[in-house]
Amino acid sequence: MPRRFRVLAAALVVGALVLAACGELPFGGDEESIDRSMAAPAMAMAESESVQSERMSRDTATAMGMAAERAVVRVAEAPAAPAPQVVVREVPVEAAAMKQVVTEGEQAAPARRVIRDATVGIVVGDVDEAVRQLQALVDGIPEAFVDSADVRDDDPRSISTVVLRVPVERFDEARRLVRELGSEVVFEGVGGRDVTAEFTDLEARLRTAQATERQLLDILATARTVSDTLEVQRELLDVRSQIEVLQGQLNLLANQTDLATIRVQLHPAPDLRIDRFSPEGYAMHGSTELPITIANQGTVDLRDVVVRDQLAPGMVFEWASSQGVYEAASHSVIWEFDRLEANSSRDVWSRVRLEGDGSPMEVRATIAASGVVREPTEDRAEATLPFFVDLSVFKEGEASVPVGRDVTYFLNLQNHGNGDAREVRLTERLPEGMTFVRAEGGGRYDADTRTVVWEFPRLSPESGHGVFYEARVDRSEGRFQTETTIESADEDRADVDNRVVTFLTALPEDVAGRDVFGPGSTARDAVGLLLDVLRFLANAAIVVVIVAGPFAVVGVLAWRGIRAIRHRRG
Repeated sequence: MPRRFRVLAAALVVGALVLAACGELPFGGDEESIDRSMAAPAMAMAESESVQSERMSRDTATAMGMAAERAVVRVAEAPAAPAPQVVVREVPVEAAAMKQVVTEGEQAAPARRVIRDATVGIVVGDVDEAVRQLQALVDGIPEAFVDSADVRDDDPRSISTVVLRVPVERFDEARRLVRELGSEVVFEGVGGRDVTAEFTDLEARLRTAQATERQLLDILATARTVSDTLEVQRELLDVRSQIEVLQGQLNLLANQTDLATIRVQLHPAPDLRIDRFSPEGYAMHGSTELPITIANQGTVDLRDVVVRDQLAPGMVFEWASSQGVYEAASHSVIWEFDRLEANSSRDVWSRVRLEGDGSPMEVRATIAASGVVREPTEDRAEATLPFFVDLSVFKEGEASVPVGRDVTYFLNLQNHGNGDAREVRLTERLPEGMTFVRAEGGGRYDADTRTVVWEFPRLSPESGHGVFYEARVDRSEGRFQTETTIESADEDRADVDNRVVTFLTALPEDVAGRDVFGPGSTARDAVGLLLDVLRFLANAAIVVVIVAGPFAVVGVLAWRGIRAIRHRRG
């Protein structure tokens, strides 16, 4: 068919549709009557080409302008209820704007189309087992399936996700079954979006495109030239592309509304931990802090968290942080928290005074929370506070003494440990040729063993005592050796400084006023003596300058004055 004939046919169809919309031209209710009404002008077109040319051009221009501007839908309401409803839709075509009359019979309102989805977070003890249970759940629901799964490693800080698709009528039932799989429901959100209008519009646009395709196929069948055939085929390709896009959108909406989506988040049971360590610098009879760290290494909060620290019998409670409460019946400190947030930690501590018998003190802390947790063995922590004794003795006295004179030794004993040293015994053994005179600090002399003994029931940590004794040198026999030892009922941590040996030189005559180097003297002592002499000489020079200096100045001035007087007289 020549191009001008097709344009004329389109213009006539537009005019017929306008008259029909205004009620001047009756239409039937089916597509056959529409096709007949569209075909009649085409048949009349052959009567007079030249007469209708001018009107064809004018009508064609009007129709193309309307198609490019917008799609017009006009609905002619029938006067009576049984009458069909007529819908006119404008279908754009590149060559011209063709209008199609679609007659729809009276029918019930379209079914509602709603996209339903939900997100459910649950706590599970075993992620892999939970995934298997979800697979069994969808296997028990016809047409349901697992859409995707992102299963993480067995890490309490990772969340696995499984997406389920279930028929929309089994949506609520499937959510209930999912909730029952977990020990706790962390979160649940349900959503819905009504797409009825969008679905209906896509259906209508699809029907219109399909009707346009049929009309173009009819025109293609009557084409007489190659150019007409190619032009119609191009328009058919465009319409077919529109049909495929619309059909895809419609299928997607149908899938989303027929099958609901349930996104299941699998939270592993939280890892509740408690850690502690022995304090540093503690000592018996002193106060110290017992720190505790609690942590929630998981993706969900823990509620009703209770921390209990069982104190050792020798610990005396003083106070606790974070509103900790001391329970005398169990000799424990208790902390209670309403919530411990996911992936968070908290520090608590108690202060106690240590009053024991020297035995190691053990503290045991436990933590508990409502719900399921991982690794119950990590919900307790213990710490042991050991005590030790470290005694030492220091001795100081003269290195030499003449025969018949008394010598005095000073003894200092200390406990460098953090525990009490019980039944401490300090012993000084005198050699032959020395006679015990007296002892201070509770010392007693045993003539049978020739020892001076001091005894102390307890020596506290970081404490010491000083004692001394006197003995007379009876004869001159060169050097005398004295030995001092210290010991206790408790094992000493380092006993290298528990024994001291000293030597005493007995002089044959009384040289007490002289400086005598004893056997223990060294080159350092000689250097020290020389420095003392030099200091004495320096001090003497300073005194001479200070005292004699003014007299020297006066004498010089007087001498100069006398010389001046003699010079004037002469």
